[in-house]
Amino acid sequence: MSDVVQEIKNRLSIVDVVSGYVDLRKAGKNFKGKSPFSNEKTPSFYVSPDRGMYYCFSTSQGGDIFTFIQVLEGVDFKGALKILAEKAGVELKPESPEKRSARDRGFHILELATEFYNERLKSSLPAQEYLQKRGLQMSTVEKWKIGFAPGPPTYGWRELKKYLNKKNIDDQHLFEVGLIKGTAGNKEPIDVFRDRIMFPLFDSSGRSVGFSGRILHLNEKAPKYVNSPETDFYKKSELLYGYHQAKSGIRQLGFSLIVEGQFDVVMCHQAGYNNTVAVSGTALTIHHVQLLERLSKQVVLALDADRAGIAAAEKASELMLKRGFDVKIAPLPDGLDPADLIKQNKAEFKKIIADSKPVIEFLLRDLLANKYDTRTLRLKAREKVLPYILLLGNKIDEEYFLRIFTELTDITMEAARFELEKMRDLQENTDKYDVNSNGSDNHNVTNKTASKVINFSGDAIKNSYGFLRSAQSFLDEKWNKFITDELNKIKKIDDFFESIKEGEISKMTFILEEQLFKRDKKNIEIMTLDNLQRLKNGVIKKCLSELRKRLDGLNVEVDEEEFKEILKKIQNLELKLKETYKQPDFL
Repeated sequence: MSDVVQEIKNRLSIVDVVSGYVDLRKAGKNFKGKSPFSNEKTPSFYVSPDRGMYYCFSTSQGGDIFTFIQVLEGVDFKGALKILAEKAGVELKPESPEKRSARDRGFHILELATEFYNERLKSSLPAQEYLQKRGLQMSTVEKWKIGFAPGPPTYGWRELKKYLNKKNIDDQHLFEVGLIKGTAGNKEPIDVFRDRIMFPLFDSSGRSVGFSGRILHLNEKAPKYVNSPETDFYKKSELLYGYHQAKSGIRQLGFSLIVEGQFDVVMCHQAGYNNTVAVSGTALTIHHVQLLERLSKQVVLALDADRAGIAAAEKASELMLKRGFDVKIAPLPDGLDPADLIKQNKAEFKKIIADSKPVIEFLLRDLLANKYDTRTLRLKAREKVLPYILLLGNKIDEEYFLRIFTELTDITMEAARFELEKMRDLQENTDKYDVNSNGSDNHNVTNKTASKVINFSGDAIKNSYGFLRSAQSFLDEKWNKFITDELNKIKKIDDFFESIKEGEISKMTFILEEQLFKRDKKNIEIMTLDNLQRLKNGVIKKCLSELRKRLDGLNVEVDEEEFKEILKKIQNLELKLKETYKQPDFL
């Protein structure tokens, strides 16, 4: 498959592919145009023919020609491959029997695990009583294939593993689908899920791709929820729990109802809201939004009314408003989630959903509830609410919500419009970014085409890796080899590459490329050593943090071998942390 992908990339320029959807204009060594993913006025969509990648600043997504076609055409990778192969004149050979067999085997194992958990639920009275206590009907349990994963204190650590081994499924294949995990000291692998109520996670076709397990007997040392690790089958940033059951409901009701957990989803469906979905183990992503917009651009967020819930609603709303969604918020009573509220008072839950408010009005009323003095209220409204009005895709909505804004804050329409236009001008004409926000070489560069303020200060690992990838374009072959070798050494400490998506690299590359172009070679070399040091230190500190957490959760008397092994790893990493980068030998 990789050979076919490369052949297609060799035959098709990303400019040729994208220009079929976007009117591109030359911009230095790159091309730019208006985003095909949003209704922007100022072009913020960049294409690099040299790198074969694109990045959209208005929607924060990027990638290569395959990513682009997947998003624009609403297809999976296989669909994008077919479209681009036809365009490139490349013949697609049938998938090898080995690969097809591996995929089919994985789905088969996950289905067997689903059946195992479901059957074990039928023989576990405590698990059944817990589900009844939460208000679930048996028809709901069967519909969602909810189950029970046996484990301590009543059962052993390898119940699923033993069951599947007896069906001639070896451990390697169980590792591949995320059902077992290794233990220290080369002990026999154990089940990932033990003593948990099990919710199978389904893809859009209704196939089991992973699981989310809620602990049955509360244990201070065990997390309340455990999700499957990411595998070839389960990608948390792409999966919406309940989507396969909610598709027809979203179309019929005309909107999606987004909640926080699996219990909330199944109870909402049981209550008649068969348009309900939830994210699983992550915040709402652009992939989730793209799934929903195929069915409806109307969304209601039923989230906790505490600060964390409001913050989550703000982030999700920003992402969806950029895509032209109509977003409403249904705040829940303090301390209650949808599942609990439906069990207590289904009519009250229905009233809350029916009375949901547009996100802008909700944010304004949330500010009013804080009883700020007049000046503080107005300044906070400008800071917190006006940016959301700026995201609206049409002037009618903008006019409508500006009127609500002025009525609730007692700000004049003239002042509100002035501040809104000032924000619009700032967004379109004076965006700035900072490459090394915590280094000695900081300086801001005005970028008149970016669609928002970008500041690489959040994740040191991703930032430094992005810098090093970009720097390779400006340095000679010896430096390129040096950077690649050092990255491989760091990768042996922790495979941090897996957590970095191509879209994030695209974004950093386009921004850094412009800044590095203005610097001399010596300066870039110094910054390269600095970022290698930061990257190595960041990866080591991340590993140390994870190891220390594991150490804290161990019982020294029971897990003595594992305790010694982790302690040794910590000591080795602490020594590596003291090592500093010096100029390479070839200089």
